[in-house]
Amino acid sequence: MPTSIKLIAQKAVSLIKDGMFILTSGGTTIIEMAKALPNNLHATFITGNVPVSFEYTKHPNIDVIVIGGKLSKSSRITVGGEAISKIKAIQADICFLGINGLNIPHGLTDNDWEIVELKKAMIETSQKLVLLSISEKINTSQRIRICETKEIDVLITELKPTSNLLIEYKNLGIEIL
Repeated sequence: MPTSIKLIAQKAVSLIKDGMFILTSGGTTIIEMAKALPNNLHATFITGNVPVSFEYTKHPNIDVIVIGGKLSKSSRITVGGEAISKIKAIQADICFLGINGLNIPHGLTDNDWEIVELKKAMIETSQKLVLLSISEKINTSQRIRICETKEIDVLITELKPTSNLLIEYKNLGIEIL
């Protein structure tokens, strides 16, 4: 696994505290975050992503809630009305999303309609939105908007927070890790 993804995962883990209810999407960075969780952490993780849910079960003090619904074969995450309905019933402390595209004018974007709808529901029900991304996905855009840039609370990349690539996001009030 590239060290950049492991670094992003370590930064993400620093935001997690005992007792939290945490919603997560899927992807390689989220899987690495799950692997990096300390064994003494007591928290509840909620996901519809099959590989991520298996990773969470390896931690002795973590409760895992798997959101049901139609399984997207390409992203291995549950999507559709059933998954969205269950997510909307949750009040999460924090939502960690892996991303496909982020830029200032278009915000957070993706190219899969069902994933977009799922991520919108996750954002709506969470107190804090944290994006995990390798720097190559910053200042790129996909076809469908998930949320506006101003809705993002924290952006985590492998770069230093002072990187020129991240200055505009910091100027918008987004915490950069």
